[in-house]
Amino acid sequence: MADGKLPPSVRAEALRLLGVSGEPQADLSAEMENCYAELLRHSSPRTVYKIFDIKADDDAVEITPELRLHGAVLVELCRESRRAALLAATLGSGVDRLITRTQAESISRAMILDACASAEIERLCDETEPAIMAEASRTAPAAVKGEIWLTMRFSPGYSGVEAAESAKIIMALNAGRAIGLSLTHSGMLVPIKSVTAIIGIADRPQKRYRSCAACAAAGACPYRKRGAYCGDRA
Repeated sequence: MADGKLPPSVRAEALRLLGVSGEPQADLSAEMENCYAELLRHSSPRTVYKIFDIKADDDAVEITPELRLHGAVLVELCRESRRAALLAATLGSGVDRLITRTQAESISRAMILDACASAEIERLCDETEPAIMAEASRTAPAAVKGEIWLTMRFSPGYSGVEAAESAKIIMALNAGRAIGLSLTHSGMLVPIKSVTAIIGIADRPQKRYRSCAACAAAGACPYRKRGAYCGDRA
């Protein structure tokens, strides 16, 4: 985790989530710094991941014969992968309670906290990927020679992949016991500021960016309407 100072990546993502373009006013910058420091005091970051041998067929990625993740985007993501890492991460229930409590006191501050928390959970996942890469390299089959490459990280709930697919990742990782993560009947992760994801592992370079082309919401996207985008490129 960070040392209390708002990291540039979290700042940029939180501003995007808040709909702020360009350099924010000084009072907003100061409030973001304060909110981030408070967020860290209530955060209990935890991650769990595991590498699996996989098969990608026409409509699903098979983790085990009993566990298949469905979605055309997932199949395409793992097309050149023979292994994949499943990942679950959370900031803990303390962050959820902080945001809920703040909503009763100041909606604007709660919005900033929420944006910072969403950006921070992604940063936690980013910081976990080098460990995944190291383990993938260390455990590579003898037939794999040369470098190991990771695909972009993909989470259920986007691009036509049902949020309910997260339940399969939680089960495969025993994430309920490992990090206290669960999924409601409506498909919401609990704690809310949590992530489940799959990352393909291949032996050749892979696309490492998100694009509008694969997004089911591109036609009605609020970011595209103002000339921006939520991924790494349009």
